[in-house]
Amino acid sequence: IYVLLGVIGLPVFAGFKAGIGILFGPTGGFLFGFIICAFIVGKIMELKNEKNIFYYFLAGITGTIILYIIGITQLSLVTGIGIKKAITVGMLPFLPGDILKIIAASFIASKLKTGKWTLYFEEVQWLAEYKDEFISDLKYVWDNQLRHNSDLLLILCGSSPSFMLNNVVHSKALYNRSTHTLKLNEFSLTESREFLHPRSYREVMDAYLTVGGVPEYLKRLNKFSSMLLGICELSFKQQGFLSEEHRRIFISSFADSVHYRKIIDYLSQVKFASRSDIEKHLKIKGGGKLSDVLTDLILCGFIEKYTPYHLSNNSKLNRYCIADNYLRFYFKFIQPIQDDIEAGLFNADPSRALPRESYQKWLGYAFERFCRRHHSLIAKIIGFSAVRYKSGAYFNRSTEKNIKGFQIDLVFDRADHVFTICEIKYLQSKVGTDVIDDFEKKLNQLPDRKNKTIEKILIAAFGVTDSLIQRAYFDRIITLDDIFEI
Repeated sequence: IYVLLGVIGLPVFAGFKAGIGILFGPTGGFLFGFIICAFIVGKIMELKNEKNIFYYFLAGITGTIILYIIGITQLSLVTGIGIKKAITVGMLPFLPGDILKIIAASFIASKLKTGKWTLYFEEVQWLAEYKDEFISDLKYVWDNQLRHNSDLLLILCGSSPSFMLNNVVHSKALYNRSTHTLKLNEFSLTESREFLHPRSYREVMDAYLTVGGVPEYLKRLNKFSSMLLGICELSFKQQGFLSEEHRRIFISSFADSVHYRKIIDYLSQVKFASRSDIEKHLKIKGGGKLSDVLTDLILCGFIEKYTPYHLSNNSKLNRYCIADNYLRFYFKFIQPIQDDIEAGLFNADPSRALPRESYQKWLGYAFERFCRRHHSLIAKIIGFSAVRYKSGAYFNRSTEKNIKGFQIDLVFDRADHVFTICEIKYLQSKVGTDVIDDFEKKLNQLPDRKNKTIEKILIAAFGVTDSLIQRAYFDRIITLDDIFEI
């Protein structure tokens, strides 16, 4: 896998080099040697079930000798320096370290039979090359050696949910052999507030809407005197953590298929897209492969699928959109000026790279998504969490065609014959009476409104004006205080 990654262009070879040309250069023999060495050592290990430290050491030394024979030979032939000189520059400086590594590896392998050990495999889908053979081989090793040590903890970690679910969690090879399945989620809003204490509610929410609840992001932001300053410093300075993070995401998690990145890039250009829209953009026919890619992106929290609350999940009105807060921020504010950021144009004053009016409007849309995703929290605040309900945004073919951009932010269709309709605002000032006219226009598009009681809710993050309160139009007004203190 290491050699393959370098051949396809990832800079994993020495000196951060890559490309097939490296294989035929002076040090290419060592890369070929890695492959042959791994094969031969594997065969040696299969010859004997009971192995001691000396057997492991013998296998390691044998593989290393083969590696050096191939590597030194190519080094000598390509450079013309002769075998003696090739040994001097290509083997002797590294031989002591290699021997120490073999001794250490032999010791660890022999000790795994007894004692408390944790054996950790990172990015299993890469190790397995997205195939079943790795898991089958692991089953063999587990059944014949590792399982005899009751204190050995084996951890398989991967960032491709579909592979981990289909090939590991639900694998027949590992049936009844796993004890725990753990999905790593981001911090909740409550956990983020505790993590960022004593920041204000506004700062915590701004940070949460911008980068989500990823602990590493929040930890880095928290080092600055304000969240806004931290966002600007990490996003718009040369080699800033947030300006480079998107590359790490796709290299570490989704490097096996270009469709992952293409879907994210496409959704960054549109507010939302149907599955057929995605198929047309990718120029592929729908099927299991696309389903796996979409499932991976959804389970990783990068995109989400949402449907009008009154339709099934199989509706053709299903919409896909970017769900990850950081990626939304990146594509909106970082990517368009990436070249200027890399050139260091904002190093002196990174805050000028963020257009405040556009950012506040963007936060408003992010807050709408937050409320829809945390509908149970809103239901609890209003006081009907014990009532069965369906929730979501409302739109249909008619409104999509006739009223561009129409959408009721959040609707609760309750089993107690009540429609709870929510208008969501994340303004920097208090919400005024003009919200009433907009709300009435949306209510007129809602079907079956005469068959249920209408409860009108305004979620205004930073409060409302006295004139709006005096109108007594809304049945309940929810603020950030309500959201954080529930």
